[in-house]
Amino acid sequence: MRHMGRRNFRWICLLIGLTVLLNAGLVSLPGPVQADSMEGDSAGAGVYEQLKAGKRLLQDKEYAAPEQPTVYLTFDDGPSRLTDRVLDILRDEDVKATFFALGEEAEKWPDAVKRIVKEGHSLGNHTYNHVYNELYSGFDAFWEQIQKSETLFYKQTGVRPKLIRAPGGTYGNFDPFYFYYLDRAGYTLFDWNIDSGDARRAGVKASEIVGTVEKGPFREEMIVLMHDGTGHEETVKALPEIIRLFKDKGYAFAPLTDKVKPALMAPGKSKWPRTYTKESFEKATAAAVAHASVYEPQPQAPNAVPIPVLEPEPAKAAAAPAHKVPLTLQLGGLRWQMDEGGYLFKDGRFLVPLRQLIERMGGMVVWEDKSRTAVAGYGLYRLRYDTARHELLMMKPGFRFKKFSMAQMELHDGYLFVPLRTTVEMLGSEVTGYMLGSEEREVDVALRHQLSFFHSSMKSV
Repeated sequence: MRHMGRRNFRWICLLIGLTVLLNAGLVSLPGPVQADSMEGDSAGAGVYEQLKAGKRLLQDKEYAAPEQPTVYLTFDDGPSRLTDRVLDILRDEDVKATFFALGEEAEKWPDAVKRIVKEGHSLGNHTYNHVYNELYSGFDAFWEQIQKSETLFYKQTGVRPKLIRAPGGTYGNFDPFYFYYLDRAGYTLFDWNIDSGDARRAGVKASEIVGTVEKGPFREEMIVLMHDGTGHEETVKALPEIIRLFKDKGYAFAPLTDKVKPALMAPGKSKWPRTYTKESFEKATAAAVAHASVYEPQPQAPNAVPIPVLEPEPAKAAAAPAHKVPLTLQLGGLRWQMDEGGYLFKDGRFLVPLRQLIERMGGMVVWEDKSRTAVAGYGLYRLRYDTARHELLMMKPGFRFKKFSMAQMELHDGYLFVPLRTTVEMLGSEVTGYMLGSEEREVDVALRHQLSFFHSSMKSV
């Protein structure tokens, strides 16, 4: 799935259309999915039937074996007031680790999340609230929580975690569809092969935690489960001795990455009754592959015009006519004010920076530098702006897509400006009012927050 450049969009079209592209040989599917052949059916009846039959289908990936025995210390359920103490110990011991954080807790402890990333540890996604009945009632709820936390982490740190750990582990909680969708979305899923036992019951003593880890079993690569959430003071106390234990055994320490071979629990019968349909499978797969495009590397040419990843303040369009009158957008409950030069007003239309608009709506934008295109995603909607051809390709639920010639698409000082009303309406939202005054301009936008792909499959689009 890496190094695909302009093929990112072909992948989206492949899985939201029929199999014309497959039959034409434009795209090949890696691993077991390819072997099962998706020809003759819109998303691969063979794959769907195998998943229903309980077969776990994952893409073939290459992993890098460490040069020496390596342990990956992992911490779940944080951040909390204990996370800084854990980070202090890791810093003093010169050890890097992995933190599978909850979005709900990250909202309370944003500085801890930022410190995790700043000090070189890996940040993983542990869903938003860790509530089993919600997460495992159906994949749509699990996906929504992963996306909610991912958006939060991105706003806090500029990082979209590719690593996921399922609350309670995958055994008995995941079925083949969960594995398949997350794999296609570009995520790497990790269980563990040593459970420290620090969450076995309330108040497990540090000595017991160390004793559990001491029992192993020890392998070339070890993933150790611990917790830095509220109530795990004893884990903090045990941590220095656990680090010494592995150092004495000659282990190196490293954070998890998508290049580390995952430790996954053996398949087990799901404890949660779920129902899947072929329609939901097709839409879920399309949405998963569309999400994977955000992880594709974007090459930077020496004289490229970049679209910044993070924009803390509204852009200044140096080459555009300045406006003395500020523009205020009401995006649902968010108030966004752009000062002079931060927007354009041409032929009675407002043009605003695409990335700032989409991210404030809760979506994401990927810039493909080689082709000079921007792909904006909001829920199941995708807009692809080709600045070289001044073309817009719109995709929406129901797998329909349309191409438009779009004259009002302008690059200024590294920012892509697009028509406000046209953009929000193409993403399923609506401009509900506006005010054009001599000293102030204001536009109200009603955001139609997109349902997950499973919910949307129950509606006609």
